[in-house]
Amino acid sequence: MNKWLIVIIVILAGILAVSLRQADKMEKKYLQELSNVKNYDKLLSDEKNVSSSLQLTIDQLGYFQDSVLRELDATRKELKVKDKRLKALQEIVSGFSKRDTLYLKDTIFKEPSFALDTLIGDDWYNVRLGLRYPSTIAVNPWFKSVKHVVVYSKKETVNPPKKFWLFRLFQKKHLVLQVDVIEKNPYIDTQQSRYVEIIK
Repeated sequence: MNKWLIVIIVILAGILAVSLRQADKMEKKYLQELSNVKNYDKLLSDEKNVSSSLQLTIDQLGYFQDSVLRELDATRKELKVKDKRLKALQEIVSGFSKRDTLYLKDTIFKEPSFALDTLIGDDWYNVRLGLRYPSTIAVNPWFKSVKHVVVYSKKETVNPPKKFWLFRLFQKKHLVLQVDVIEKNPYIDTQQSRYVEIIK
């Protein structure tokens, strides 16, 4: 009788342990999804300078139909970053503009009713050009910058790699955090980017 009681207690303890583990996983998943809903709400609001972080799995990243997430995933695939090495993806969209007006002393447009207001450019850059009688020239250029930031880990040798590939297989390796910043605007040349990881 005591043997059966011990077996039943062990089985019930095992079932309870598995149930608690499942409940913990489900609670973490629920909190993650709740956080994602709140962050999507922030993204869809009209507030500017609000940034939020979504917590997704690789499967969710491939499943979502959000255009920004698909572009980020495409950038990751272009860089040939493996799923297990991916740490974070980010998109930074910004634009800048500066208006200049030139007033000349001489009359350069002879018709008093002359006024020209035109827009020249494309998706990444455009210039609003305004010409007015008698001698006003207004220029308002606008640039759009879209940066994709891909953070991933990469295995590298601790010491400089050996020249012969077979020796490199036996060299000690460690994981290094790699951050790639890809500027999508063809007119912008990225001069420098720096990422600092704080070690605790």
